Amino acid sequence: MRARTTWLLFALAVAVLLAVTSAASWALLQLDERRVQTEQEAVREELVRLSLWRMDSLMTPRLSREIAEAGLPPGPAGLADGVRARFVVAPDGSIEPVGELEPRWRAPLASLVEGVSVSATVVAVDDVARKVENYYRNSKNAPPEPSTVLSQQARNSFEYGKRVASIEDNLAEASAQNPANEGLGLQRQGSLDGAPEGILEMMRPLWWGDELVLVRRVRIADGERIEGAWLDWPRLRAELLLEIEDLLPQAQLLPLSADAEVDDARRLATLPVGLDPGALLLPADRTRGPLQLAIAAAWVFVLVAVAAVALLLRGSLALSERRAAFVSAVTHELRTPLTTFRMYTEMLEGGMVEDKRNRYLATLRREAERLGQLVENVLSYARIEADRDRRELAPIAVAALVERCHERLAQRCEGAGITLALELAGEVGDARVMADVAAVEQVLFNLVDNAAKYGAGAEDPRVVLAVSCDRETVALRVRDFGPGIAAAERQRVFEPFAKGSAHAAGTKPGVGLGLALCRRLAQQMHGRLELEASDTGACFVLRLPRTPA
Repeated sequence: MRARTTWLLFALAVAVLLAVTSAASWALLQLDERRVQTEQEAVREELVRLSLWRMDSLMTPRLSREIAEAGLPPGPAGLADGVRARFVVAPDGSIEPVGELEPRWRAPLASLVEGVSVSATVVAVDDVARKVENYYRNSKNAPPEPSTVLSQQARNSFEYGKRVASIEDNLAEASAQNPANEGLGLQRQGSLDGAPEGILEMMRPLWWGDELVLVRRVRIADGERIEGAWLDWPRLRAELLLEIEDLLPQAQLLPLSADAEVDDARRLATLPVGLDPGALLLPADRTRGPLQLAIAAAWVFVLVAVAAVALLLRGSLALSERRAAFVSAVTHELRTPLTTFRMYTEMLEGGMVEDKRNRYLATLRREAERLGQLVENVLSYARIEADRDRRELAPIAVAALVERCHERLAQRCEGAGITLALELAGEVGDARVMADVAAVEQVLFNLVDNAAKYGAGAEDPRVVLAVSCDRETVALRVRDFGPGIAAAERQRVFEPFAKGSAHAAGTKPGVGLGLALCRRLAQQMHGRLELEASDTGACFVLRLPRTPA
């Protein structure tokens, strides 16, 4: 219950930590996303601004030429690129071409003004002129650093005003160079009622249905007429889009009416046209940005810290459980010999069992040996766990090693009522190993002790110690013919304080430390201890590295 509560509290703390870390990471990523969007929007606006400047710069000289030659027949060089024809609309609505007209444009020009009101055109020209004048005037009075003090909408208007002012100055200069305008007044503002004969406004681009025209109002003796130029909009649109193809490859140009409300950041200053930038493929390589790397590093640190704490907690709980198991097992194992000591010594002291004295003394001696073996195992394992036990390895003949251990092993088997059978393979005679004799003896004694305990009631009351060797190792097998080890217990048989089913039931003495100690001792001698499959009983193999003879 204690371990479950500990893990539950740990899981709760980890959940809170991960939730806080996730929330912080999400907030930072959202801030970074907005930063990237802001940067992309700035790039988008810059591309749009450059595109508008390019298109206005492309159109300005063409419009300037047309304005400079307004009302005049085409010269030897013909009309400017993108101009289909020049025309005059009389006060009665009739239309006449100015100069020679290409045959293909005669019929379209005749139908160009059908349904177009001259008075409506006059009003439209006035509205455009007024808007242009406002932008012209505002651009001259704009603050010196608008990008630092104005909103995005105000900056767009300021940028549009600069383009209008630049183009307006160029067109005004071109209009002043027109020979047809000499001696005629040009009015930009105020009432035009009663104005003398002359040009009432510079030429402005307007839409007549689906056609783009340049028109201006001219007062004559019998009223007002409109002088204009018919522009080839499909051709101009193709040229303008080609001009900005490298900046905005998916851009489109949309006609705008005189009263259209369009963001000034998308409006051309030379033509009543709006720019639709289309989809912009802007670079946004943020996969390895500093913030993402920092967040990833923070997550790695958090996960490593959680894993480290989990491992530490697991080790602490495992150590606690092992200590509890050790105390329980050792307490039980100490209680039995101590009880025997107390009872037998009391009887011997009182002279109650003089006829059984020798048998009781033998029992006390066996219990003392059992207690000594238990203490020796516990101390040896404690030294190995603390990494304070160093083995001094020396070469020794295998035959001499077995002979040194044989007497003690035989006495242990004799005490359990079974016999020890020694089997030496023929090739063992000259074999030598690097080993610690005391450690090998302790390992073999523990193995034989377990075999004696579990194989005492078997049909074949023997413990076999078989010695064989190959080119690299010497194998010492200890086998009994008892019930063996269940398949479910073979994986954990070498774990400290791990008991088999018989141990757990309390039918066999021991603390479950012998096999764990034996494996550690084998590893210290650069060998290994294994559980070998056998038909009956259990078979453990101690393999030690062989040395040259």
